[in-house]
Amino acid sequence: MQQTDRMQALKQEAAALHRELNKVYDYGDAVLSPGLVDLHVHMDEPGREHWEGITAATSAAAVGGVTTLFEMPLNSNPPTTDLTSLKAKQALMKRKAKVGVALWAGLIPENAHDPALLQSLVEQGAAGFKSFMSPAGISGFSNVNRTDIEAALPVLKRNGVPYLVHAELPEDSQSEGDPRKYQTYLATRPKAFEAKAVRMLIELLRVTKHQPMKPGFVLLIVHLANADLLKEIRQAQEEGLPIRVETAPHYLAFTDTDISDGNCLLKCMPPIRDRANQQGLFQGLKDGIISTLGSDHSPSPCQDKLMAEGDFLKAWGGISGLQYVLPATWTAMRKLDPHAQEELSLLQLSRWWSTNPSQIAGMGPRKGQIAKGFDADLVVWDPAALADTAVSSMQHKNPCCPYTDLHLYGKVLATVVEGQVVYDSRQGLSKNTCGRLLYR
Repeated sequence: MQQTDRMQALKQEAAALHRELNKVYDYGDAVLSPGLVDLHVHMDEPGREHWEGITAATSAAAVGGVTTLFEMPLNSNPPTTDLTSLKAKQALMKRKAKVGVALWAGLIPENAHDPALLQSLVEQGAAGFKSFMSPAGISGFSNVNRTDIEAALPVLKRNGVPYLVHAELPEDSQSEGDPRKYQTYLATRPKAFEAKAVRMLIELLRVTKHQPMKPGFVLLIVHLANADLLKEIRQAQEEGLPIRVETAPHYLAFTDTDISDGNCLLKCMPPIRDRANQQGLFQGLKDGIISTLGSDHSPSPCQDKLMAEGDFLKAWGGISGLQYVLPATWTAMRKLDPHAQEELSLLQLSRWWSTNPSQIAGMGPRKGQIAKGFDADLVVWDPAALADTAVSSMQHKNPCCPYTDLHLYGKVLATVVEGQVVYDSRQGLSKNTCGRLLYR
């Protein structure tokens, strides 16, 4: 079926439903899309609620059209790496979440060689696992090496759960130059760090391809920032290796030349690179080599971003922006592909932010599409209207966000989670705790 035929069929189904419903929410000619599914969020609770917390993060998600979040095992304290920490975080999510939430468990050297523990984490509700190949900068979350990954892969494959990896292998690099200059920081994390890590992961998948593997296992390279690797990744995918890729909206929204001296709000790892790299990542999305986008929402207290000092080498390396991922992505798409047909772009955005992440996470049969039998997770938005990026409307706990006061197109008018309106731009955020803990 042609895309235009599909859109017409959906309109006809919506009109039929409209006639049957007693209560109607009329948003005029706004776009109705599947709710966004974000596989990459750091809520920082328990233990670091002053960084963000579940209430702030899920409120920001609701206002931003994100209906399902996957919580990373760090930066909570303790990290989610054993049954005790998993159950404690699950209990908090059940009480506080305003949108649907699932939990990744951490795979670290201390549990990678314990198949019984990894098995128990899956059985008790972990959606999959996340590792860092480089130091994470968080106590209790050590980075893994090749031996650790090799030890854990058989368990992950047998259970058919995703494995998310921060793929950088740092080497000694000199931090010469002015620490207030972004190029000084950029030089400390060259593309080679990602290249070495991604090539190791591809090799590991090749040498272990004989291992029993249940459907659902996939190795997801998170927040890829090196477009030069896309050719090698595509080759691995064409070989049938279970490797997928995520990138982040800040790599599409900004380039290195957008980062002024001392603007540490845009420090992240891997770093934002040049325009040619940005265009390569966007092309990778359009070509299907990169499957999904994730916010990598990694907030911190504003003082940790060292805006007064402006030292890129010392500032916290994370970007806060969960509330703005839809307009940031849409605005970047308009800029990077100005002649694209809007209908096609809308479908692409839904594929990258809803359908594909749901399928990667094993929730494809109920999340990520507007279709019969799927959860009623919806976002109503106006692609032509400016989003409210003022600090006064921000739901994040710490108002240090690179999207503040930017002109971003794509205003969210309403967010619906499993049939409940959790946000309406005219009435505000629902006071109810409408979310629930999700399992594969």
